[in-house]
Amino acid sequence: MARMAISGAAGTTVRIGGREVVSFGGCNYLGLSYHPEVLAALQRGLSHYGISTSASRETTGNTVAHDALESAVRDFLGVESAVVVPDGYTANLAAAQALAGTHRYAVIDARCHRSIRESLACAGMTVAEYAHLDAEQAAERVREFAALGLVSVWTDGVFAADGSVAPVADLAAACDEHGAALIVDDCHGLFTMGPGGRGTAAQAGLRDHPSITITSTLAKGVGCHGGFVAGSNMIADMVRDRSTAYICTTPVSPAIACAAVEAFGVVQREPELVDRLRRNADELSRGLIRAGLRIENHGTPVFAFTTEGDMRALHESLLEHGFLAPLIEYPDGPAPRYFRLSVSTLHTRDQIAGLCAALGRSLRAVGPKGALAGQ
Repeated sequence: MARMAISGAAGTTVRIGGREVVSFGGCNYLGLSYHPEVLAALQRGLSHYGISTSASRETTGNTVAHDALESAVRDFLGVESAVVVPDGYTANLAAAQALAGTHRYAVIDARCHRSIRESLACAGMTVAEYAHLDAEQAAERVREFAALGLVSVWTDGVFAADGSVAPVADLAAACDEHGAALIVDDCHGLFTMGPGGRGTAAQAGLRDHPSITITSTLAKGVGCHGGFVAGSNMIADMVRDRSTAYICTTPVSPAIACAAVEAFGVVQREPELVDRLRRNADELSRGLIRAGLRIENHGTPVFAFTTEGDMRALHESLLEHGFLAPLIEYPDGPAPRYFRLSVSTLHTRDQIAGLCAALGRSLRAVGPKGALAGQ
């Protein structure tokens, strides 16, 4: 679909074409971009630092706010070190550039985010795919490459398109067996998965695993902007020494860094935000099934489906009922075109019930019942 022009947003609603509708799109999972304490921290940061450092961090562009954010990421994830970079895409590029000098071979999930695939190509690594979520095939690829040199395995933690979750524990076991590195892009796992929202590796019981590197954005669950590479002191030093994606870029605004530090604090002070998100995800899952969809609940706040009927008509019907259910085309998704719904902590039970009721009515009006995307 053509991109929409959103003229305003507040919590769970957006304004499109002069009309306010309830949105089940985007990735602001905990609603932190609207949290009053996060907004107050942003305002303080703007007053103290202005908008931009206007220089790279390795020249004159580093601030106490950036250092504080790296400490917040490190402490929250329970890793040795973290390096903040401009965004989530850059985080994968920075990690790939850091590892390319030693790890010439990379094994990737076939539906990994394009930032992984393109970062590895830019870094000059030799890449092999394994079937989506197939840890056994991933282990075979690792064994093949391990005979040639050092290997890295790359996967999304939570796949953005449909909410499926990587078999991180099995991938880590395969990496340990062959001395490989595991890089988990946790853009959609941070603040949604694991104890207290500490991510997909923590969900798998591998929070402090020494061979796992976490890359992520600060623009989704954290509700701010920026990205990071987190893991061992060694990987952090390699990013700082080797990665031009870090060395040669202006960092995230220091005011945003202040807001992100506060967001990490909010999640630790208000763990009920994560609990509420999970309750809302379960509620939406049950409602979608009642509406007639075959939905797989991955335990994440993301749901995807297609229908055999006119999906554009279904999308427009839901808008008429006051609900934005995004119909998207996105690289490496489960289908060429599909509905991708996400729920947040801020959604009310009435809003969730309203969407599911409208979806049931619209499905009956415009075509056959839907099916889970990719099945």
